[in-house]
Amino acid sequence: MLRKILYAAFLLVFFILPATATAKNTGLGKWWRYPQVSEKLNLSEDEISNLDKQFVKSRRRLIKLESALKSEQFELDNFLESKNLDEKETVKQFDKLQQARTNLANEQFKFLLGIRKILGLERFRQLKEYKQLRRQKIRRELRSMRDRPKKEPGSE
Repeated sequence: MLRKILYAAFLLVFFILPATATAKNTGLGKWWRYPQVSEKLNLSEDEISNLDKQFVKSRRRLIKLESALKSEQFELDNFLESKNLDEKETVKQFDKLQQARTNLANEQFKFLLGIRKILGLERFRQLKEYKQLRRQKIRRELRSMRDRPKKEPGSE
């Protein structure tokens, strides 16, 4: 039973979570600095300044939390690769890794809440819509690039 749990944890840690983490981190960056976005949302200089401050504060914490996450992942890897597997300690380390992930997600959510407070409901909805449209456009572009016929070398 414990072996099945460890196998599921291994799959989760090495395949599923890295893919979702990559997907989450493909945001717009400092989107409030893009003229088309700041104009559409009618951002004031004060709001832009507040977003900058919030970003820096949050980014500092995220860097520390990402480092802690990598450290916990490293420790779990060491447990999983050791000659004599200590299942109890490995599970404890997995719990530490999960807590590090939770801490990171909480900080990302706090930043999102800060954005929501600054923008208010209507402009927050506009931002969500803009991000969704942007994602759809990128997907269409990637699909069209993927679907283009590939040229054979020397066929020009």
